[in-house]
Amino acid sequence: MFRLRLSRGVAFVYLAASLLSSELFAAGPRVPNASLEVTVRQKEGGKHAKGLHLFYLLCWDGECSLTTLSLNQCGPAPSGKPAFYPKIERTSTREGNLKVSHVGNVLHVQQTNVDIGGLSTTTLRFGYAMSSSGEIANKVTSFSGGYVKDSQILGRVFTIEYVPLLGTFHEIQLDCAAGLPGVEKEER
Repeated sequence: MFRLRLSRGVAFVYLAASLLSSELFAAGPRVPNASLEVTVRQKEGGKHAKGLHLFYLLCWDGECSLTTLSLNQCGPAPSGKPAFYPKIERTSTREGNLKVSHVGNVLHVQQTNVDIGGLSTTTLRFGYAMSSSGEIANKVTSFSGGYVKDSQILGRVFTIEYVPLLGTFHEIQLDCAAGLPGVEKEER
């Protein structure tokens, strides 16, 4: 039988770290019901990208999902003209790729993804206010976030900051057309 002997100090630090990490990222009854959305631009190397990313966080009865809609990331379309393809991504606490914790009036969100290129982590902090009924968090009062990818293909780590649009509503002219899928016509 193998026995591990820890000093009291080491045991205390281990116990505190275990409790803190489980408290910070446990989606449970302490996470309020929430419907929060914010639009951000990416900032890398001091430059703001033109792409727009809408984060929508929905939490209900301790389960949360994060849906991201990306727009205005222009590139060449099959026609040769610039266009973007709207990208939609979704993660959830139920699927295990999203962790949400509640500290004060801030929801801490951590999304992880592993693909052929490596590991990526998105971390978001939604400051919020409750609805007038007090039943749901529905107003974003502050936001910060970022994305880190350890690219095995390129052999480097990318870090991107998310900068929110300020103000409650924006009308933004996009820089190129949207490339959207349809139903292929059958040849007759």
